[in-house]
Amino acid sequence: MKKSESRVSSFYKKGTEDWKNQYNMLLDDGLTCSDCIHSNRCITLFGQEERNTFCQFFPNKFVQKETKK
Repeated sequence: MKKSESRVSSFYKKGTEDWKNQYNMLLDDGLTCSDCIHSNRCITLFGQEERNTFCQFFPNKFVQKETKK
C-alpha cells in the first residue's frame, strides 16, 4: 500500500527528520485505527478514535488485522 506525502502537515519541511517521522506515523492510504490489531486497547486506554489515519505511538505500532476470507 501507499502513503500520500500530502497528508504530512505543512508545518514540517520535507527532507527534515521531523517530516520523516510524521510521514512514518501515517497509516497507509485507506486504513484507519480500526484496521489495527491494537485498536481496542488504544481506543479504550488512550482515547484514540477509530477513524484516525495515523498512529499516535512512536515508532508506529500499526499492525493490520487479518481479513477474513
